[in-house]
Amino acid sequence: MPTPPLPDDEYRRVIDAWRETGKSVHRGAGLLGMNCNTFASRLKIAKARGMYLPPIDPAVTAGMAALGMQSIPPGGWIKGQPDPETGLSYSFWFKTEQPGAANLMDDIRAAFEGMAPAPPVAPPSHHDADLLTVYPLADVHFGLMSWGRETGEAWDTNAASDRVREWVGRAVDASPASALAVILDCGDLTHADDQKNQTPTSKHSLDVDTRHFRTLEVTIAALAYAVEYALQKHARVVVRILPGNHNPAAYLAVMFALAERYRNEPRIEVQKIPGEFWVYQFGQCMLAAHHGHGAKPERMVQFLAADYAPMWGLTRHRFLWTGHMHHLKSADIGGVQWEQLRAVTARDAHAVSHAYTARAQLQAITLHRDRGEIMRVKVAACKRGDVL
Repeated sequence: MPTPPLPDDEYRRVIDAWRETGKSVHRGAGLLGMNCNTFASRLKIAKARGMYLPPIDPAVTAGMAALGMQSIPPGGWIKGQPDPETGLSYSFWFKTEQPGAANLMDDIRAAFEGMAPAPPVAPPSHHDADLLTVYPLADVHFGLMSWGRETGEAWDTNAASDRVREWVGRAVDASPASALAVILDCGDLTHADDQKNQTPTSKHSLDVDTRHFRTLEVTIAALAYAVEYALQKHARVVVRILPGNHNPAAYLAVMFALAERYRNEPRIEVQKIPGEFWVYQFGQCMLAAHHGHGAKPERMVQFLAADYAPMWGLTRHRFLWTGHMHHLKSADIGGVQWEQLRAVTARDAHAVSHAYTARAQLQAITLHRDRGEIMRVKVAACKRGDVL
């Protein structure tokens, strides 16, 4: 026998609790002693039925009656009748809250509240405490679309996900069992920062293959796969997500989602540190990264020497990794080995039209705490399937 529908009063009770707790699903459910998922489900139904509209102001009701209006429009002007003595009339503009126009931050908060943490992963049977392996992901550009007939390689969000999963897997399999691993996103993890599909600063139009919602969903799932795959081999995994010029805000969604996913996993540290630089000390090794769009490498090296002087003085092997330009370049700069990493993504129409020829690549860089870099694993690109 089907479950009878709930009365409207029950949905209004959920709406009232949601408003009373500052539009929080988690706190609203707690106020009613209700499961978060049940509360969110009823809230969604109530919104779909238009029940969450605020009470109508008496002045609006009077204006509607004067104008013969039967329902509240999305917004507009109500003009009163002229005063018989003065001839003056009064008008005002109003706008009502509309179903489906939920605040973006409320949606993000509701999505993260009550998120189930990842199941535990068994630690490896052995590892080398003197080693650290960095897996830098430079310019993955999830969400980018490349038409094969134009660029020579068909590419989309699914292709990016497949590449990250496959390449990180190969790199982890071929690297030594270092005690510590770093999954390091060097910026531009997503191709677009929001649904506008433009670079935030220059407003250049971007070729994207899907909605921004799905891009974030696929990005987070692929990064989670990489983290958990590395956790099977390494005793601890540090995760750092850096902003790029394509995603100065969207990177936060990935960072906070992963932090929530692994909040109960002591072997994973998702660093929630503001700023565009990653700087880390491992024995006598100083490790740093930046997307590479804010300053030239020479200035970055000067910045590291000035702002991280104690770490600089305690280390002998110093490394700076950047991305942004999508092609390989390196130099020794004032005691720092700087390397501009190849991009993970395929080329898009913009790259081909500007005659860029760089190949995609992912590396795993293993360092000894006293001797510095001791080995690398490189996974290079080949074309994905036939040109379409």
